[in-house]
Amino acid sequence: MRMKMFAAESFEAAKAMIFAEMGSDAVILSEREIDGGVEVRAATDKMGGGMVPNEPLFLREARGNNHGRGIENPLFSRVRDALLWHGAPQRFADRVAAESAGRSGIQHTDPEDAIAEGVSRLVACDPILPRLDRDIVLVGPPGHGRTATAAKLTRRASVARAEIMPVAADLDGTAGGYQLAAYLELEQDQIRVVRTPEDLFGTLRTLRNENRRCVIDLPAINPFDDDDMASLQDLIAVIRAEPVLVMSAEGHPEDQAEAAKSFARAGVKRAILTKLDVVRRRGGAIAALSSAGIAFSHLAVTPFIGGGLVPAAPSRLAALLMEDAPGDVIAMKGAA
Repeated sequence: MRMKMFAAESFEAAKAMIFAEMGSDAVILSEREIDGGVEVRAATDKMGGGMVPNEPLFLREARGNNHGRGIENPLFSRVRDALLWHGAPQRFADRVAAESAGRSGIQHTDPEDAIAEGVSRLVACDPILPRLDRDIVLVGPPGHGRTATAAKLTRRASVARAEIMPVAADLDGTAGGYQLAAYLELEQDQIRVVRTPEDLFGTLRTLRNENRRCVIDLPAINPFDDDDMASLQDLIAVIRAEPVLVMSAEGHPEDQAEAAKSFARAGVKRAILTKLDVVRRRGGAIAALSSAGIAFSHLAVTPFIGGGLVPAAPSRLAALLMEDAPGDVIAMKGAA
């Protein structure tokens, strides 16, 4: 009997591939949903031989290394299961598990170290330095913590004696300046508040003439609204500041992935992941930024303005993914 695994966007498309290659006598053995489609296993009595895999190369390599087949490798399974529990899409979990399987020549025995190894190969980390080399404009959907993040960046720079000016772009009339000043425990006249795009352009010209850098707290952007995203792209082009996405770890993984890709198309290269202290499952957000090609800058692990941002690193992401993992995964940490 000859067996083969087929991957396609839909079950009907997979069946068409099966019958085209294996003939009308092919029998469907199993099917399962994967990220972006389905996997269907089929068999035929024709052309005897062993199973011919039709799976991604990264999984075939992982299952063919010195650790044994991925499905039989306990560490591979622990890493994959931890990410799946955290809400990561199946494909991302499989890839991290595959990349963690000792390609560097190091055979990890601790799941957290293995996750860090896998994450380091799929996720970029690029922290923002306290002393800015260009202005930053914080962008993101409603309720994701942009204003608190602007305050945290400002406070962090002050501690490092690298002053930056917080600018509240109150373009939607929601009194964002009051909130930003309150976070920083300052009077409103101690920060910059602008209420129109023209005011923002003028303020930026003044600060740049004074050789001062700033962090701009922009109003909320709906990543699924074409007009909002077009306006954001136009603004970024005019003000010449780096757009940094502020994204909450809360939410559905598919919504997070679509939002991240929308902001990436607008020119976002780095992101700050927030609300990590109030969610248990963080895999969806991590996978979303990775799939969009956006680097992790900082992680907001506490609600406090002082010390509220941690520079992103694969080891820190791995710790977050193991922190609340199921008990059977944690119990195996350090096992050979």
